[in-house]
Amino acid sequence: MIELQFSHYYQAIDDSVQEKAEKKAQMIEGVEGDYGIKLNLDLISKAPQIIRQVADITGRPVFADLKMNNGKRTMNELVKMVGDQGAVMVNAYVNADRLLEKAIQTAKSYGMIFLGVTVTTHFDEDYCKEYYRRTLAETVKFLAQKAMDLGCNGYILPGTMLNDVDGIGGIKFNPAMRPEWYEDKKTNDQEQIVTPGQAILNGGDIVSCGSPVFKSPDPREALRRILDEVEEAWKQRSSSANKAK
Repeated sequence: MIELQFSHYYQAIDDSVQEKAEKKAQMIEGVEGDYGIKLNLDLISKAPQIIRQVADITGRPVFADLKMNNGKRTMNELVKMVGDQGAVMVNAYVNADRLLEKAIQTAKSYGMIFLGVTVTTHFDEDYCKEYYRRTLAETVKFLAQKAMDLGCNGYILPGTMLNDVDGIGGIKFNPAMRPEWYEDKKTNDQEQIVTPGQAILNGGDIVSCGSPVFKSPDPREALRRILDEVEEAWKQRSSSANKAK
């Protein structure tokens, strides 16, 4: 089995305008560390070349956060589009089920990681009970297992739900992290809030956020603080794992 390589932190550049995205990329240019960049569907759909442009500016791998849920031809073509631009990771809602199969195969042919979206961090218990007739934990666990059964490399889930997918395996991506020092925890309608360090220590493999960096007076320093937190959490997690052996 080929071991997949990925960064443990992805900085979200959540803009829909190419010039603004490039400006944000320049705001963190030169920050050292192991991290990638996450770009959203609304930007990529208008300017696919932004993937290569941001990768060139930052020198970092790019995650195309498409959150697809379309027909199989459409999703397959979208994967090809971002693959041709050099994206290293892409995603889709697990709800698309068997329609994902071709897109997953295509992503893997490009060497891309394919993640299934379970429940986004914007939603809560009441949402899952209304739409899935399951609790939040049950819904995330069900969709995470479906993602792995479909052939995804892993899945995207709230950092609050990591204990509920223990044993399922796969790459666990936790978006919308909120460091302890960042005051506006619910920026962008977030409901499931965890710090980067907590997510890593609880079993997350990749964490991501946007606002805590770009709404900071010093984005470079904010990014460095998050990277330090992630690195320290990984050291603690590795140390605990070694002691358990």
